[in-house]
Amino acid sequence: MSKKHLMIAINWYGPYNTLEYARCRARHDYSHGLYLAIGKLKHERKRSMQYIGIGNNLHTRLNDRHHKLVDIVRERSLWLGEIATAEPSGKRMKATLTTLDFAEWMHARFLKLPLNDKKTKQLPTRSVTVINRWYATDYETLRLRRPHADWPDLLDYSEYGRPARAVWFGRRQRTFQAPDYAMPG
Repeated sequence: MSKKHLMIAINWYGPYNTLEYARCRARHDYSHGLYLAIGKLKHERKRSMQYIGIGNNLHTRLNDRHHKLVDIVRERSLWLGEIATAEPSGKRMKATLTTLDFAEWMHARFLKLPLNDKKTKQLPTRSVTVINRWYATDYETLRLRRPHADWPDLLDYSEYGRPARAVWFGRRQRTFQAPDYAMPG
């Protein structure tokens, strides 16, 4: 029997332009979380998304000895991600939270992040949708622009043979102001 579709919303906060600043914020504000590094590798001219990682004690992962972050030599910035949805019910099979595991897997696999080796070869083992939202480092101000043009608002994978999708929401949108949207007609 197939597992139910997993919906994951991630609130990303940043940019943090030094590892020290990101580690300090992670120590005080996160226990479990994600981090995504943007920057340039040696000999690269264009800034790009390079690596996504997870941590149960997030601040312990953000250091100068990190096996992948040291490869991002110029214009490095970090985004810290917090899962904003509940864990799926049932028995946990791994120590890592299911939402963290699949959020990392979706980004690494479908965005083909160059420094991620794991979780890039196999497809996720269940249907997953990830929604990304970006905030400033004050944790309140919603950013109007995504941190990098290649970072989609939505990643969607269905294990039932449908195509996987990365979706960048466009400029055309219709907004419904409260309380107008609640009024009939």
